Amino acid sequence: HEAETTSCGGRVSGLSLWCPQDPMLEGVADSMAYVILRNETSTVDFDGAASDGAPGLSKAALVILVFEAFRSHPLGYIGFLIFLTMWTALALPVTPLEVCAGCVFGPVWGTLGSLTGKTLGCVCALLIGRMMGKSQGWKMPTALEKYLGLLKSRPFETMCAIRIAPIPLGVKNYGLSLVRYPNDKYPYRAYAWSCFLVGIPFSIAWGLTGHGASSLVDVVSKYA
Repeated sequence: HEAETTSCGGRVSGLSLWCPQDPMLEGVADSMAYVILRNETSTVDFDGAASDGAPGLSKAALVILVFEAFRSHPLGYIGFLIFLTMWTALALPVTPLEVCAGCVFGPVWGTLGSLTGKTLGCVCALLIGRMMGKSQGWKMPTALEKYLGLLKSRPFETMCAIRIAPIPLGVKNYGLSLVRYPNDKYPYRAYAWSCFLVGIPFSIAWGLTGHGASSLVDVVSKYA
């Protein structure tokens, strides 16, 4: 039906927005209208870059649509865990997703889901790096080279320190995967625990931040 008769949209640049009657899907339609409005002017990415008139969806717009789908689906929470795991393994910025999780799932489940998905994603990145790094000729990032000695003598404490350092998460994950230990005995347990323990305060902070936001659009406008 015409967008003027719906509760979730309107006529955008001559386009009529169809909106579903199912209340569970109204949030998705709201976000679709927002995405069209944003893409009519500029495409905003998580790294702050904007490209006027760029076609397609930005990562920010994609996240809004995906989280509205998570909110409306009975298995949306499981979908979120899988999505965040894959997102983290791809070395994409996770903070906006953690804030969105707090907004959609609340401060408790949002925090737990973010911490779980992020930790699993870090472990997946480690396994990918261990399997592919040597064959593809990947080299240790210069930001982590100074930690090599300590990583071999005190792996857990050093990994925790690296997790706290202001280094992109993808660099940490894939950089640590390239460390070679004697007899190829990688400290997987120390790696996993450092991801989990250091991630706790950050997931709590971003979950509470998202819980205080008025909507996903509000979250994306501030953190995208």
